[in-house]
Amino acid sequence: MIQALQGIRVVEFSAGMAGPWIGRFMAYCGAEVIKVESRGYPDVTRQYVPPWAPELGLQPQLSPWFTDWNAGKRFVALDLTHPTAVELARRLVATSDVVVENYSSGVMDKLGLSYADIQRAKPDIIMFGSSGYGDSGPYRRYVTWGSNIEALSGLSTLSGFPDRECTITQYAYPDAVSALHGLFAVLCALDYRRRTGCGQYVNLSQFEATVSVIGHVMLEFLANGREPQRLGNRSLHAAPHGCYRCQGEDRWCAINVASEAEWERFCTVVDKPAWTRDARFATLAERLKHVAALDRCVEEWTASRTDYEVMRVLQEAGIAAGVVQNVEDQFRRDPQLAARHFFEEIEHAKKGTVTATGIPLGLTGTPGRTRGAGAAIGQDNSFVFGEVLGMTPEEIQQCIATGAIEPVGE
Repeated sequence: MIQALQGIRVVEFSAGMAGPWIGRFMAYCGAEVIKVESRGYPDVTRQYVPPWAPELGLQPQLSPWFTDWNAGKRFVALDLTHPTAVELARRLVATSDVVVENYSSGVMDKLGLSYADIQRAKPDIIMFGSSGYGDSGPYRRYVTWGSNIEALSGLSTLSGFPDRECTITQYAYPDAVSALHGLFAVLCALDYRRRTGCGQYVNLSQFEATVSVIGHVMLEFLANGREPQRLGNRSLHAAPHGCYRCQGEDRWCAINVASEAEWERFCTVVDKPAWTRDARFATLAERLKHVAALDRCVEEWTASRTDYEVMRVLQEAGIAAGVVQNVEDQFRRDPQLAARHFFEEIEHAKKGTVTATGIPLGLTGTPGRTRGAGAAIGQDNSFVFGEVLGMTPEEIQQCIATGAIEPVGE
């Protein structure tokens, strides 16, 4: 079956998630994605040490994050501090449609692989560059990581309970947001080139991408001059609204009652019709005013039932409710994910097969697939330099001897 992005070639100079996830999605949809690494500068996920067996040391092909962010790609090893390696990279770009990079601002320029440099090799090339703050402005040279961007964007200020200090998500949230914005930008640039024949440079600021997703919260200050509150699990517009304890150890269910009609149905389900006549709970305004008392009443009901039972009976009444699932729940007990075959079995170079979270694009006419996982650094040297660039085995060996191409290794 022809895949959605079949025939598109992408060259990646990337590490972490913000850049690699773009290539991961594109490879899943049929693009040929070639990732450039070196032993001196491998992808950060290759620094993996198994937490259950730290004595094994680095296991660069076994990181689950490496699978999640890099499966399905081809891998070459070039020492880009070597002029011949840079020339090979330019030749590779000349055969490609898209370049994706998320190095620190200015690094590609220093390597001789700026947009101007690679445009000379391929005039209609699309180059996507992603960095913490973009390539302009007073912060453009600042070093960033996901947590830094999350804090500066204001997301951390909004995260946490009202009576506690702010928190971070413990996940590279800006990386995921930036990658999805970047994927859309690359597809827009490909469509523009299809219509005009012109490539372009796309420069994305991960800071801006993260600020943009909380823009509606910023309106509180812009419109009313008030900083938005940290609400924890509560809402300014619905009650009950929160995560309520259920039977068992650390089992919870999130419930959202969004209208007066839902409130009446909720009271019927929990067999508490008197709540609708209780002055504290009679209207949304009163429920919000007495939300602590309301939450205690709701939790008395949920605490005597399993989380899945709470979700089922409320959903049957048309009320939004969802179990606070852990990973084991999702993998072993979630019938929805199982029914839609969300988890993907992928061939792995070291482990035979691995199970990974799926790529939820929903393309029914051109469903994607992941070609493989667990590749070594430089695993596809022979194919890329031989088949794509047309180099002879002798030429490849000569470049290995000079250090421009690094031999295959973990």
